[in-house]
Amino acid sequence: MLRTPAGPVGYTDDGTGPALVFVHGFLFDKRMWAPQVARFTARGYRVITVDMVGFGASTAISATVPMGAHSAALAAVLAACDVDTVVLTGYSMGGQVALDFVAAHPGRVRALVLSDTFAGLDSAEVKASRFALADRLAADGVADYAEEFLPLVLSPRTVAQRPAVAERARTMMRAADPAGAAAALRGRAERRDYTGVARTLDVPALVIVGAEDQFDRGVLGADLAATIPDARLTVIDEAGHTPNMERPEAFDDALAAFLDSLTRVG
Repeated sequence: MLRTPAGPVGYTDDGTGPALVFVHGFLFDKRMWAPQVARFTARGYRVITVDMVGFGASTAISATVPMGAHSAALAAVLAACDVDTVVLTGYSMGGQVALDFVAAHPGRVRALVLSDTFAGLDSAEVKASRFALADRLAADGVADYAEEFLPLVLSPRTVAQRPAVAERARTMMRAADPAGAAAALRGRAERRDYTGVARTLDVPALVIVGAEDQFDRGVLGADLAATIPDARLTVIDEAGHTPNMERPEAFDDALAAFLDSLTRVG
């Protein structure tokens, strides 16, 4: 556990070698990256996973956690680990945290992996819905909403055919602290537009999206990859919004190929 200005932050640090850092999404925590920790430590990487402020072992100490607080907490973790440059992977909301980190700490990221996320702002309607959901979670807890959210972040195929994956996701969601989730959601609603960050990104990027992602619908990931100057797009078949859990082998194969390309170039 690491104390930061945004509150205590939990993280894991496993393996040795070039540093890979993974940032989870809303209502998840660092445990979502368990398949990637196992595979990439075995491949000779140092793998760091971080609980965003308000999730997992990280506690929110204010009613709103700005996106900059998440990226500052990530910077504090890297300082504690004595890590300078990393390959940074962010999923969904964590992808926006990753873009915030790139903007705040240029030169610290040698390559970027963005999974099932987008760089732009929410519509006014979506922004208002985030604030309303934050109030609901703070008042009523996360258990009921977790059951609504689960079939949105996992494909129907995953829910039906991979019940262990669905149960892992459900366990993480139901364990989320309501106040922390609400604080993070308010901060996300107020985030900046990261399109300019994506457009001027000067490192290689991999954009991954599940073919059955109900939020992406074949549009957002493709748009993001087209915006980033040096990006490749990988679509994971038979996966929804959370391909690293739904199809971990396919996700890891795409990430491994990307990492190998960095080695060939560098």
